[in-house]
Amino acid sequence: MTPRTTHPAAALPLLTAAPPSRGRQRGPDTPVAAVRCHYAGDPVLRPHCTLTAGIRLGPVALCGSCARARSTLGKGIVPAALPPGPELDVLDWVADACADASQARRDLAAAVTRARSRGRSWTQIAARLGITRQAAQQRFGA
Repeated sequence: MTPRTTHPAAALPLLTAAPPSRGRQRGPDTPVAAVRCHYAGDPVLRPHCTLTAGIRLGPVALCGSCARARSTLGKGIVPAALPPGPELDVLDWVADACADASQARRDLAAAVTRARSRGRSWTQIAARLGITRQAAQQRFGA
């Protein structure tokens, strides 16, 4: 049995369903992470997207449905088949997106606290956030 290898671009953070495990090395029987289709995040534009990419056109990974529906994306680029892997688990995607949103909220709160500690006004902070001074004060503490 030959060991599975990952496609070098399969580790792109925007295209993978979950970040690779940092604690363990990938063994020959460890499945390759699912690669998310470029259009998976836009169900209105591509309602028939199957979510799991099967080909890569340069930096863009597409599922079979989106590859058939493309008009000019990747024209002139030879599609590279991605190694077979598991289907994208949408509930894992939900959990990952929730964790990312929670981390983004913590990062934003920390950035606002640092901005205030360096003398930036609520007006300046609010302008960057696209909200009113009052809203910034209420949200991040007066």
